[in-house]
Amino acid sequence: MWPLLKNSTRISYDYHFDTYILPKWGSRKLTKLRTIELQDFFNSFSPRLASKTIRNMHGCLRALLNQGKAWELVRANPAQGVRLPRKKARKPPVVLAKQDIRRVIEGLREPTKSLVTLMVVGSLRVGEIAALRWERIHPDRIEIVERFYEGEFDDTKTDAGRRSVPLDSHGILRGVLDAAWQRSKHRNPGDLVFTNAKGGPVNRRNLLRRQLKPTIKKLGLPASTDFRSFRTMHSSLMSSIGVRPEVTRDNMGHANVDVTQNVYNRTWWEERVEAVSMAAATVWREFLAQPVPATRM
Repeated sequence: MWPLLKNSTRISYDYHFDTYILPKWGSRKLTKLRTIELQDFFNSFSPRLASKTIRNMHGCLRALLNQGKAWELVRANPAQGVRLPRKKARKPPVVLAKQDIRRVIEGLREPTKSLVTLMVVGSLRVGEIAALRWERIHPDRIEIVERFYEGEFDDTKTDAGRRSVPLDSHGILRGVLDAAWQRSKHRNPGDLVFTNAKGGPVNRRNLLRRQLKPTIKKLGLPASTDFRSFRTMHSSLMSSIGVRPEVTRDNMGHANVDVTQNVYNRTWWEERVEAVSMAAATVWREFLAQPVPATRM
């Protein structure tokens, strides 16, 4: 089944099988595996490994044994009954104030300045930008058909990720792409829009470490800000101006609206102040006649 898996899945399976699973169970017959032994095995990693790592490791083994069950090599999946550590609360995503989003973009060097602009305005993932080719740039849209992930070109993260992203009517995205064209030495249709010195894809970890993080630190903004944060900001900006969730879902390449609303959408404090003030004014109606003071976001 290996050739049928996505590249990112194979990389994850390779790591967890080679590092943890095969050294322990590689010589054991599948039919001899017992749930209680597997429970003890996974217990042994807590708390020295993060709960997410343990869960991913278990997911690899469970998928293997499910395939064995489908092929009638085992009657039941012994990994199915294993209890795992509780998920730790995820750190809340960073949503910068709107003026700070602009400060970050203006403070960045290329190509990270262009990458962040494409994320904030166009909702592209960093891997999608790294895999973007000139032949996918059209007068009114950007076609997203692949991504660059863990050193290899691969399909989009999900089927919904294969999409068209419209260019804004203000010319911001067009300006980013035109400037990239002017800087580029690689202009054939199949060439990448953003490249390293050799014409290959940019290294997002290098850009994060050398350009984005130093700029964030210099501006005194939250240190946990990363490339994914700007996708969250795109979704939150769409919500704050009243865009239908379905539109944001399609722009971001999500499979369903729940991901867009529950994972990516966040609010600004000023929005919440305004909402509470409007609710109060419906009861204390004397405040309705007064103009709502402008707030900075």
